[in-house]
Amino acid sequence: MKNSLIKKIAVSGAVVVGMFAFGGGTSASASAVTPNDGHFASRTVTYHINSSSKHWQKVWKSAVRRFDRNGTVKLKATSKKKAQLTLTTVAKFKDHATWDASWKGDDTTGIRTSARLRLSRKDSNDTVYIAKINTVFSGESRYPVEAIAYGVGLNHSTKNKGSLMNDNEAHINLTKADKLGLAKAYANVK
Repeated sequence: MKNSLIKKIAVSGAVVVGMFAFGGGTSASASAVTPNDGHFASRTVTYHINSSSKHWQKVWKSAVRRFDRNGTVKLKATSKKKAQLTLTTVAKFKDHATWDASWKGDDTTGIRTSARLRLSRKDSNDTVYIAKINTVFSGESRYPVEAIAYGVGLNHSTKNKGSLMNDNEAHINLTKADKLGLAKAYANVK
């Protein structure tokens, strides 16, 4: 009986060591976390949609609702003057980009004080086809969420499989990797 218990413990220990040796012991490897390059000083980030178009207001509101399911950062509507994130649109960008972002903050600490996210009305309402995975999706459903994620601190990475921030994949919501990236970016923020 005693030898049987010792054998079970030894086999269990060998299995655990083997799992860690081959990467099976971790539920999310370092590459499964979307990289980040900053954060706001609070987990509640205020925003204002600066658009007179009811259609584009609806697009941004839908993106805010889908983004808010991230478990770390909460977006809260406020006035234009008090907003940390300004969500707006432009007719189009010269380089045919779908969106752009700019922010102010402290580069040494990575703390952002404000960000402006602009969505191209012309190029973001197209449907997008990703041949690699044979998938078609609406740009209006993906790009605003991607822009918000970038504005609050996530980075793009084509090496990161399973991420909204990977332009080679077709996601319209934050993925597990993105949520882990936000949790890491805001780990020391209340």
